[in-house]
Amino acid sequence: MPEEKNNGPQEHFLTLISWEAEEYTHYEKPKDWYWALGIVAIGFLGLAVIMENILFAILVILGGFAVGIYGSRKPKVMTFAITSRGIKADRTLYPYDNLKHFWINYDPPHIRELYIISKKTIQPQITIPLGNTDPNNVREHLIKILEEKEIHESLFDTIARFLRF
Repeated sequence: MPEEKNNGPQEHFLTLISWEAEEYTHYEKPKDWYWALGIVAIGFLGLAVIMENILFAILVILGGFAVGIYGSRKPKVMTFAITSRGIKADRTLYPYDNLKHFWINYDPPHIRELYIISKKTIQPQITIPLGNTDPNNVREHLIKILEEKEIHESLFDTIARFLRF
């Protein structure tokens, strides 16, 4: 049965379904992954030195460290919900007025995601992990509110999955 939630003065809504999932799929990185990252970073650093471009060299060093740190970071567990006002990801609410359509990409055990196309140009595609929730239950609620239209995995997501990022 749906439950009423009140998370603030303007956030009164009915929760239709909720679930918890890690914010992204985490892959344990072997030492070889970090060695490959270092070799690629050194290669670009060498290119920056040859081009005598100090700004590029600084960006390569910072980028290499950032990718290494982000790659080793563990995902946090988030709460997701389909509500009467929109789709909620932890404290962020995506109102239905700002959403065009959705698609559930379900190919266990690797892919269990809800794709949403937003009307906003800054964040056109939103990917929400389904975790262990029943995708048919999610679809049953969303089909009443949004149009279901096939959405392909973004190029960024495909590359990240290939690189086990």
